[in-house]
Amino acid sequence: MKNDGFTLFEVITVLSLIGIVLAICVPKINADFGYMDKTAEELLSDVRFIQMESMKNPSSIYKLTVNSLAGKYYLMNGLNVVKTVNLKERYGISYTGEGPLYFNNEGIPIHAGTFTILDGKTKKSKSVTVVPTTGRTVILE
Repeated sequence: MKNDGFTLFEVITVLSLIGIVLAICVPKINADFGYMDKTAEELLSDVRFIQMESMKNPSSIYKLTVNSLAGKYYLMNGLNVVKTVNLKERYGISYTGEGPLYFNNEGIPIHAGTFTILDGKTKKSKSVTVVPTTGRTVILE
């Protein structure tokens, strides 16, 4: 007699073990994995965008403003909001500059400072720093 299949008991046992392993692993997978990295890269890209636009078109007044209480920042051209970035609820953003960040026509920042994105749950942070004299923008952990 030849056995070509699995018994019902074997199938149920294997599926139960897979279910137990998934029940242990799934809660540890975080849906926000890489969110701070992505947000910091987007902020860096927005800062470089306003710098390039200010150098290409000196008559435009691109600036980046932060609303720390609401957890968002705005990319503006004059008084027009070009882009709004809302951070997820557990994240906050702050800025050390004395006003909105903008650049002159040579790419030198006015009100240069550091943007900090803080995860309220894990207390980890990422910083995007705009160097005052050169306008170079870097991400710090």
